[in-house]
Amino acid sequence: MKINLDEKSAKFISGLGDNVYVVGGFVRNSLCGYKCTDIDIAGPMPALALSLPPRTNMTMVNHRMGTAQIIYDGVKYEYTPFRVEVYGEGGGHTPVSVNFTTDMYADAARRDFCCNAIYYNVKRDEIVDPLGGVRDVEMKVLRGCNKRVFESDGLRLLRLVRLAAELDFKIEGETARSAKASSGNLADITAERKRMELDKILHADLVNDVNNAQYRGLRLLKQLDLWKNLIPELVECDGLAQPEKYHKYDVLEHTFRTVLAAPPIHNVRLAALLHDVGKAYCFKQFGNFHGHEKSSGIAARIILNRLRYPNDVIEQVVRLCSLHMYDMRGDARESKVRVFVAQNYDIIDKLTALIRADKIATGMVTKEEADLPHRLESVRDRLLEDGAPILKKSLRISGKDLADMGFESEAISAALDVLWKECIINPKNNNVEFLKKMACRLPKTPAEVKKK
Repeated sequence: MKINLDEKSAKFISGLGDNVYVVGGFVRNSLCGYKCTDIDIAGPMPALALSLPPRTNMTMVNHRMGTAQIIYDGVKYEYTPFRVEVYGEGGGHTPVSVNFTTDMYADAARRDFCCNAIYYNVKRDEIVDPLGGVRDVEMKVLRGCNKRVFESDGLRLLRLVRLAAELDFKIEGETARSAKASSGNLADITAERKRMELDKILHADLVNDVNNAQYRGLRLLKQLDLWKNLIPELVECDGLAQPEKYHKYDVLEHTFRTVLAAPPIHNVRLAALLHDVGKAYCFKQFGNFHGHEKSSGIAARIILNRLRYPNDVIEQVVRLCSLHMYDMRGDARESKVRVFVAQNYDIIDKLTALIRADKIATGMVTKEEADLPHRLESVRDRLLEDGAPILKKSLRISGKDLADMGFESEAISAALDVLWKECIINPKNNNVEFLKKMACRLPKTPAEVKKK
């Protein structure tokens, strides 16, 4: 077995000391034949005791853990001294005590999975395998390094799922049972860390080109009972039947398949995960799914805020969830669709991608059928061909022009909105003469706007 370390990094790490090892994902991925990125190194001495060459930049990342970032010749390395950790009750991720050691076996035992506890000594070109991780790589299996692997750190529950999906590894039986038994420890993990792992699971297929990895990850979260402490609203969708005329699967399975069919465009898979999350509420309240898109938008906002997503992500995903049923039958008036497309011009590509994925995931529509040009895309193209003023600033009349005509405060924005919609529907009317003439018939004061 050969570790694919470039010559420059090999020379640098060899010079750090006789007992410094490459460890973790780099070694695992190299043995798997996957792409290797971050280089983690470890050894029995503190970072400050390393034999660093000139022009090396070292920054202590975590003094308590002894972790340091080292940059040499433009390459980043993370160094950690061998250590032993003790965790308290629950799965709070942060150890209550950390002790440094010279014992590699003790260091290996505190890690998460045996395939991540393989050490490579560059200087001796030697693999050291304290826990049988090499065989696990050969067997493509994830096995916990110790019996308390999830009890000590609840985040490892999500890492287990993510790595199984990304690497296309099976989960060893005892490790799976332990994960399910410890699923409650995920509740102790911060929202930000959950969010980061969820995003990686949603795009797990891209890491090592493993087909359907994102779908498998979502199903593993269900099998290990992890959704209840990640997005509990999705648990209510499990087993919720849908009309057989339109759907082959229950709401949760349909949701997973929508993510599977969704392209890896920013926010689209996240919207796919949440696009029907409001169906459980609608069914409970009304006995049907009518208007579920609005409930899903509301629920998506609550969920994404809880997981501390950035505001721009929240706003876009909420819009996608709320709008994914627009003109589903294709019978809306052309004028209304033109205005809708112009109002949502910035997300039309993402919205149509979500709609296509949603259709494929019903089990009733083929990918070829779903890939046919969508009406929203056709209308978007016509707006561009017609030269419609998709941006309001492209109107041939401005707020200042309206103010000069006697319009006041909010009445100006209300008038601009009316004039803009007119020009979206009839682009030829985007000329100063027509717009001023039309503006004369509109309310000029806030009181008149309210009255109308």
